[in-house]
This record gives sequence, C-alpha cells and structure tokens, in this order.
Amino acid sequence: MYVTPQTDDGWVTKVEAGPGKLLSIDVEFPVSIEFLDQVKDRLPELVFASRSRLARLGIEVRPVTPLQRDGKALRMSATVQSVIRGYPVAQHLPDLVLQGLKVGRLVFCPEERRLSSEKVYEEVVAHALQLPASFSIDREGRFNIQTHRCVYDLAGPVTLDDLRTIVARIEGQDLLNRIQVQRPVTHIVLEPGDGVITSCSMFLHRHYVVLDLQSDTLGQHLQAVVLDPISTRGTRVFLEFCNLSDRPIVNPSAAGAVYSAMPSEEKPARWFIKERDRPPVLAEGLKDYKLLSTVFDRLLGEKPGTTYYDRMVAVSDDLSATLSGKPPRAIWHRPTERPEKGVGTFTAPPADRRGIEFGTELLAKVKPGAGVTLFMRYFPNLFEHLALCNAALEGKVKRLVFRHASYEHGMFLSARDHGRLADYQGLGVEVFWCNDVRKHVSTHVYRGLRGYFMEPSKIESFKTPLIVAIYGSTRPLPDEDEANLERLLVSLKSFFGGSIAILTGGGPGAMQQATNIAHSLQIPVGANFIETVDQRTNQTADFYQTFQGRSRHSRQRWFEVASFHIFCMGGVGTLEEVGLTLTDMKLGIIELSPIVFFGASGDDPYWWPLRRQLEVMVGNARAPAWLKSHVLMTVDPDEIPQFYRRTLGLG
Repeated sequence: MYVTPQTDDGWVTKVEAGPGKLLSIDVEFPVSIEFLDQVKDRLPELVFASRSRLARLGIEVRPVTPLQRDGKALRMSATVQSVIRGYPVAQHLPDLVLQGLKVGRLVFCPEERRLSSEKVYEEVVAHALQLPASFSIDREGRFNIQTHRCVYDLAGPVTLDDLRTIVARIEGQDLLNRIQVQRPVTHIVLEPGDGVITSCSMFLHRHYVVLDLQSDTLGQHLQAVVLDPISTRGTRVFLEFCNLSDRPIVNPSAAGAVYSAMPSEEKPARWFIKERDRPPVLAEGLKDYKLLSTVFDRLLGEKPGTTYYDRMVAVSDDLSATLSGKPPRAIWHRPTERPEKGVGTFTAPPADRRGIEFGTELLAKVKPGAGVTLFMRYFPNLFEHLALCNAALEGKVKRLVFRHASYEHGMFLSARDHGRLADYQGLGVEVFWCNDVRKHVSTHVYRGLRGYFMEPSKIESFKTPLIVAIYGSTRPLPDEDEANLERLLVSLKSFFGGSIAILTGGGPGAMQQATNIAHSLQIPVGANFIETVDQRTNQTADFYQTFQGRSRHSRQRWFEVASFHIFCMGGVGTLEEVGLTLTDMKLGIIELSPIVFFGASGDDPYWWPLRRQLEVMVGNARAPAWLKSHVLMTVDPDEIPQFYRRTLGLG
C-alpha cells in the first residue's frame, strides 16, 4: 500500500459558542511514538485535513491556533460553521458538533517529498497518475484542478438523526452517498456567502495531493484538503468550495501540490474492539500447504469421521510447536451425544441441533488474552461462530485456520459465512484457509468492505492496483475478440501506469481467456467463484472469493472493489450482471463510472440491441440520463481508453 503519513482522526474535546453562527472547538489528535519520531520538530509541516463527510455537508472546520504537543497527543483549536445555504445543517450544528466527534486527521507534508513541476509532468506522461483534463502546472509544481460541470444536492428532506448518522457512525458515508445526488449544470455559479459541492476524476496510485488554501480568487476550498492514494482513485472525487467574497464566482477551481506517498502495510480496520498489538511474524509453516495439510491429517487422526458432527477443533497456544509436530493444548473430535445407531450415513445435520456440542466449547478453558490459534476442520457454523466471537472479545483467539469451507458445499461459502468473516475482521481474528482444491494456504484480506482469499505473498497485488471487472460467458470468445481483448488489456495497463488488476467470475470460456491474457501481461487476476453446474473454477486466480449457488446476488457485492466494468459477449447470466451493475450505479451503491460493452457478432457489436433498449428506457424517463454518456458499445479496443478519458474528464 502507498499511504499518506498521517495520524488517526482527532476528536472534539471542548465546544463553545463563538461569534455569529460559529462554534469554537478544541481538538485532540492521538499520535503514535513512531509518528512523533518521524515528525520530530517539524510540526508546521503537518496539515489538518477535515473529514470528507463533514466537508460534503458543507461543514467547515478551520484551525485557528498552531498545533501544540501534549505528551503523546497533539492539540489545536478550530472554528466550525455551515457554509451551504441549501443544506439543512446550520440549525442542527450545535447538536452535531459534540465532544467525541471525529473531525479530521493531521498529514505530514515534508518539502522533500513534494514533486517539482518537472517531476509532476514526468509522472503524468508516464501515467503514474491521472489528473483532471485541462490541468496546468505552475513553476512551484502546483496543478490546477478543473471540476466536472455538476453540483451535488440532497435528494430530499434530511433529519437530525440522518445528519448524526452521517457525521458519527461507520455507515454514515454510505447514507451520504445515497442521499447526495448529482445535478448536471452548464456552469457552476458560486454566490457570495454560499458554498457548493462538486467533483472531479483523478487517479493517484503512489502520490497524495494537498490543496492550496492560500488563494481564494476562484473559490475557497474547504479544509478537506488532502487527496490520498487510497480514496483518490476514482471517477468521483469530491471537491467543496465556499465564496468568501462579495461577488459571484463562476466555475470554481483549486490548485494542488503533489507529494510522494509512502509504502506501508495497511492497518486492519477493527470495528468491534480497540486495535491490539500486532501479532508476531507468522511461522513459515503457516504458508506451507504440504506441511499444514499434514498437521490437519495428524489432528484428525488415522480414521477421520465422515459425518457433519465430526467437526474437529484444536486449540494451539504455540503455533510453531504445533506445526513442528507437538500436540496442541487440546483437541476435540466428536460430540458427546452421538446420532442414534444406524444413522451414521446422513449427509446433513438435522434441523434441530439442541443438545449438540461443538469443539469450540474448549475455549471456555482458555485464559483471556491468551491469543491462541484455532484449527478447525470446517469453517465455523453458527454455534461455533458465537463461541469464537465471545472468545475473541476477551482476546482468547487470535487466529483461525480451517481446512474445508463447507460440509455440504465443498469450497463454497454461504452469505452467512461471509458475514462471519466480517465479524472476525472486526474482532481482530486472522483467518487462514488450508485449501485442498488450490493446494495452497490462503489468508483472508479486506479491501474496503470486501474480503478475498490469497496467498500471503500476493497481498500487495490485491491491495495496490486499480481493479477492472470483466464479465462474460462460459463459452469462449471468437479468436478475433480474444485478440482484441488482449489489445484492450495492454492499452489499459499503459493508461493506468501498469497499476491494474482484473476481476472475473472465475469460470471457463471468456473468463478463463481474460485470466490467461492478464497473466501473460503480468496483470494480477481475481475471481468470484460461484457454485453452478456450468462453471469450473480456474486454479490460477491471485485472489478469490467463493459463493454458494443461493448467494448469487450477494456475490455481486464483491464486484464493488472494481473501478471499471467491461462486459464481453455473454448470455443470460451476463445479462443479469449487467442489470445488477446498472441498478447499483443508479442507487448509488457503487460509484458511477464508464461502462463498456465489448465484442462482436459478425460485423456488428454484440450488444447493440441492448443499446436500443436503453435508449427507449431513457426516452421514457424509466432509466437515468447518464446511460447516454457513460455507456460505450464497441468492437474497437483502442476506443475504450479515449472513452474513459472523455467521460471522466481526465487529461
């Protein structure tokens, strides 16, 4: 990962009424010893960046005092005000800005990491970053940002509870994305004393941008001034302006300086517990499939059972010793209550499981804070999951290693299993899979809200690149289309500076062809495997997730990690994915981005009949108007990068 050197969000420690409609606040920032050592006596090079969700509501948090160090914390005072007349925020501001509210972070902007004008130009030419169209670079290395011709309004009435959710809760950003809608305009007119929310497209892969607040000639940008390489890789990067002058401003713009980001391990998000100390480096054996499968064979015994109830659980408080052959602290094989004699050939458990015991009961004997490793034959069911979560809350469990995803469904996980994986992430439990199908050990890693399995050595190839989703049929593409797909991936890799990966459904046909082409170009490949009769899972995906047949619609949520969507020739399954993707964009569940329908049938684009249908739907006001501007149907791979550039307003 490439990240900005920054603190965690600071919070409000004191609130007082200020002059007019201003609020005066004191803010405290938690700072690690490592960050303080990095900054040392360079506090003036720390820039305060307010939270995006506050700025998108027109809430301006402006520092009024220099930073002061107080032990392991940094403190400052600031003012808070509402700057957008059309947003119902000003009257609720005293009820929103309360003690404990997170307001923003401090970002270290050392001069030696700032790019000169020559270096910015070199990086743009090399496609190491993509800036908005019509940008200009001054002699100080700052570039001018031209915005999209649009503003963002609230879709309807917003209550105080809505505002509280947006500013304070984890899901607040999702709510804001749903209720804040784009309105196209010919020109953005910023009236005196008012504010406006607009956007641009920008892709920062290994850099971060700090906006200039010194000049307000073309509008004063709010204090959300840092665009980082994780969130600023998209088609909709929000910009927030206010007009402090007594004259209207037409088409506000901002200038930004570019800094080199720092390579770093991403800090895992924990939403149920306070982040604990990082675990020690894993034993190498936990990455070795052959060794780990031998360990599982040993734990299962010479004659492992064949029923659902044979859910082996082993507790290890010394992982290295267990991998080396030493028996773990405790092993549980079978429940004390066995099924009745003669009922040993069932293929699924009975609906009524009362009185059934599971091996996770061993965790009751583990001391809090022990941080043991749990070996399980199967991924946890509901009863095992509840015991594991309770143990994790007490710090008893640090790591889960399982061998089979499901007793009934082989390597495929259910929608409930994916919810359990999210719980483990939130509780700080690391998850490893001794995958007998792939013959490797994979670990579960999140990117945003979606987790994938991958070998530990491939985490960077999942976390770092821009992801392009490629959909298609289980039938192979014709030779000409396959060659065109290769040309397209070559162009996209060049367009985004080499920092891309593709994501497919993981099946045969067009999906396998896309996988093979991508790997030949050294492009990482992801897969969302689905349990169906017509799809064999490929064995070469660099990162993957699995879904049972009834989780088909849930599976589409995992395509949210993709920034772009390309539909090759496909059948009804692909058509369903088209509908889900367009609906997600319409509802604001995923970011609105250019959509490409690619491939030929004879001399005509395969998808042109769908184009006519979309035109009819838009003409009857039954579909959003952006379907006219954001959809391309083509057989020409060279047309697609230019379509992206034109639609997104990239330089």
